[in-house]
Amino acid sequence: MFQKAKLSKDSQSKGLTKICKEWNDLKKIAKDVKKEIAPKVQNFQDMNNMSIKNLEDQITTFTQEMKKREFFQYSCGPSIAIEKLSGVFGELTDFQTAIQDLGQNAGKFGLPD
Repeated sequence: MFQKAKLSKDSQSKGLTKICKEWNDLKKIAKDVKKEIAPKVQNFQDMNNMSIKNLEDQITTFTQEMKKREFFQYSCGPSIAIEKLSGVFGELTDFQTAIQDLGQNAGKFGLPD
């Protein structure tokens, strides 16, 4: 059916030389592209860091305000407390989603957790 193509050592050598040259050219292009996009990457990192800081502030405020909510009062009763807590679960889920999104963005650029 299929026969293996036999390549001479000379053609193999030429092929490897060509591949090495293409690899070196590609590395040069990659360095140029990295320099070209560096300001955009830095801008994105700054925006992501600012978003993380804002989220941290929101979580701190949320934690402080949580203690003032109705379900922390003994007088509210268990049924109302459970109802109110289910709403808090939704808020916590939103925070978790935001944390995951910002964490993925940070991870793409090798930023620390």
